[in-house]
Amino acid sequence: MSVIELTTFRVRPERTRAMLDARPGMIEAFRRDRRGFVSARLVRVADETWLDFVEWTDDSAWDASRAKGGNQPEIAAFFATIDELVGSERGVRYDDAEDGPRRVRTVGYGPEPSQVGELYLPEGPGPFPVVVLVHGGFWTALYDRRQLTPLADDLLARGYAVWNVEYRRLGEPGGGWPGTLTDFAAAVDALAGLGPELDLSRVVVIGHSAGGHLAAWGAGRATLPDAAPGAGPKVTPVAAVSLAGVLDLRGSAEARLGHELSDPDLPGPAGAPVDADRRYTGAVAALAGDGLVRALLGGTPAEQPDRYTWATPADAGVPLLVVHGDADEIVPAGQARVAFAAETVDVPGAGHFDVIDPAHPSWARVVAWAGEQLAKHAG
Repeated sequence: MSVIELTTFRVRPERTRAMLDARPGMIEAFRRDRRGFVSARLVRVADETWLDFVEWTDDSAWDASRAKGGNQPEIAAFFATIDELVGSERGVRYDDAEDGPRRVRTVGYGPEPSQVGELYLPEGPGPFPVVVLVHGGFWTALYDRRQLTPLADDLLARGYAVWNVEYRRLGEPGGGWPGTLTDFAAAVDALAGLGPELDLSRVVVIGHSAGGHLAAWGAGRATLPDAAPGAGPKVTPVAAVSLAGVLDLRGSAEARLGHELSDPDLPGPAGAPVDADRRYTGAVAALAGDGLVRALLGGTPAEQPDRYTWATPADAGVPLLVVHGDADEIVPAGQARVAFAAETVDVPGAGHFDVIDPAHPSWARVVAWAGEQLAKHAG
C-alpha cells in the first residue's frame, strides 16, 4: 500500500502545450525537493480535463508536499498553467507490491483503515534489525503515526528497518478495549510475514506517550493469560523503550489523565510535531470527561479489574528503558514509571515532545541503548 493523490484540473486548449512543456521540470523538482515522492502519471479524461495520479510513500510525505505548494520555480510554473482545480482526493493503493521492493511501503496488517504501518528498509539485502515505532496521543484518533516519521527517517539512516505502525484509537470504530491493544499486538506479529529482510531475532519496540504504554505492554505479552487480548505473541522484542509513556494505568485513571480533551475547543499541545485531526474532536470530547484511561478500558479499576491487570505493562524479562522529561506537563513523572525498568532516565528541561525530536540529546541516548540491546542478540 502507498498513498495516492488524485487531482483533477482543467486547462484551456490554448494553454495545453505550455502545461505539457512545464511538466518535466515539475517532476524533476518533485524528485529533488519532495521527500517520499514515488511517481506521477498524467491522464487526459476530456478535452480540457486532466487527472494527475501522484504516488507518495506515506501520509507524512503527502502532507509535507501539500504544505510546500509551489515553493520551487518549476512547480510554480506548472501550477500557473492550470485554469481550474476541480478536486483533490487522497487514497491508498493496495497493489503496489507488484512494483517490486521499495525503500518505504505502507502495508496493511488488517482490513481496517487504521490497521496499517509504514515499513522502511535500508539499502542492501539484510536481514536488518527492526525497530517498531508506536505513536501516542492519549490513545485517540486525534493523532497518528506521522508524529514519529522523523524518528523513522533517523533510524533508517542508521541502518535499521523500521515499522511505524498505526492502530485503531478512541474516537474511531474499533478503538478502545480491546481493539487498540489487539491491533498493536497484531501489528508487531505481522513482522513475521513482511519478508526475509527483517531479522526477527533482533526487534526493539519504541513508543511515545500512549504509545510508550503500548510498547511496554507489548514487551510483556508473554505473561498474559490466554483470555487476555494480545496473548500468545508470534514476535517478541528483545527490548522496549517508553518515551514519556503512560505506564501506571491505575494511577492515571484515578487522576483522570486526559480529561481536558473533553473541551472540543482546546488548543493542541505546545510543541506537538503534527496538528490534531479535528474530525475527531467531538467524538473524543464525548469520551474524555472521566479521563482517557477509563475510556480506553471501559471503566475504573474497580469496575474493570481484569482489564487493568491485563493492560498494565508486566515484567517478562524484556529490558525496558524509560525516558521522561522533567518539564513534561502532559504525563506526570509518577505515571511514567515502572519498578521493573532496566533503566530510567530523567531528562533535564525536556518537555513531552522533546523526547521524540531526533535532534534532542535524549534521542542519542535512546539509540545508543537500543543498539546495545540489539548487539547482545547479533548472530
